Amino acid sequence: MRERVREFLGVWAPMLLGLLLIAFAGNFLLTPRGPGGNPLFALDPISASLCGGAVVVVGGILVLSTYGRWRKSRAVRDAGGSQER
Repeated sequence: MRERVREFLGVWAPMLLGLLLIAFAGNFLLTPRGPGGNPLFALDPISASLCGGAVVVVGGILVLSTYGRWRKSRAVRDAGGSQER
């Protein structure tokens, strides 16, 4: 597999996925919920906030762990070492 494809799939795709999760959770948290609606899908405001906050935390962990792995591999590559693992 080419190096650029491996870098995209290993670094940038998880970062983009984490940022999308954070954006969707932010949209979920900031969008007002109307009082009228389907009672089967009514959410308590506290549970909606907890759910949105949990998704933000998961997205943040995904972005930060991927960024750390990218920084570590970049440091090894810049040091001239041929051993990545």
